[in-house]
Amino acid sequence: MKILLTNDDGIDAPGLKALYQAVHALGEVAVSAPDRQASATGHSISLNTPFKVLSPAWPGVPYSYRVSSTPADCVRTAVLKLLPWKPDLVISGINQGANYGSLILYSGTVAASAEGVLLGIPAMAVSLASHTYKDFTASGFFARKVAEWIREKGMAKGVFLNLNVPPLEAGAIKGMALTHQGQFRHVDDLEPHALLEDHFSYVLNSPSEPLMEHPESDVAKVKEGYVSVTPLHLDLTAKQHFAQFFDWPWEESLEIK
Repeated sequence: MKILLTNDDGIDAPGLKALYQAVHALGEVAVSAPDRQASATGHSISLNTPFKVLSPAWPGVPYSYRVSSTPADCVRTAVLKLLPWKPDLVISGINQGANYGSLILYSGTVAASAEGVLLGIPAMAVSLASHTYKDFTASGFFARKVAEWIREKGMAKGVFLNLNVPPLEAGAIKGMALTHQGQFRHVDDLEPHALLEDHFSYVLNSPSEPLMEHPESDVAKVKEGYVSVTPLHLDLTAKQHFAQFFDWPWEESLEIK
C-alpha cells in the first residue's frame, strides 16, 4: 500500500509525526505538508503565488516534502509532480483540534483529503478534538484501523472519511460511530487585536453556539466519548431541497433591462 500523508498544522507538527509512526508499517509512506501552520486555510491554493518545495523534509524519509503553500497544494503537487507513484490512500492529520460541524468548511485538514479525492485517490482526515491534549496514541491507532478497512473494502468514488477522536486515553474511548456532520460553529470569535491598532484577530476556542446536536452527529458522538467517522462527498448540491424551488418561474422569459 502506498500512502501520502499531509496536514495543515505544518511539516514539523507532532500529530503528523505520530500519524507516520502509526501507519508506516502498512506500506510505502510519503509526506508532503506545509512549511508552517496553515490551519483554517480551507481548500485554497496558491493560484497567483509561486511556492517552493524542499526535500527531504524528514531525515530517513526520502519522499518527504516541505511545501511553502497550502494543504491542498501539498497533496496536488506531490501527486502530480513529485512522487514516482500514485498513492493508494491520502491521510490528512493528525490535526490538533476538532474538525466537525461547520468547522469542516474552514479546515485545511479536511480540504487536503478532499484534494486527494479530486485526484481520484481514496482519502481520510483525522483530528484530535482538543487544542491542548497532546497524546496522539489513540488517534494514530484509529487512523491505522480505518486505513486498513479502506484497503480491504475500498471506497465509493468521490467519498472520503472525516475522523474526529475524543481527547481521551485509548482505554477510555467507547468505540467508533458512523456519524453525520453536526451543526457546531463558533460565535463571537473575532476581536480587536490587543497590540495592533485597527487590526483584528480570531479567538481560538471562542464561545460556540449552544445548538442542540442530533445524537448521531459527529459533535455529539465525540462528546459522548466515541470516535466519529463521517463520510463526506464533493457534490454540495442540496438535492433534497429541490422541491422548494419547483414553483419558481424558471421557464419565464426575463427581459434584461
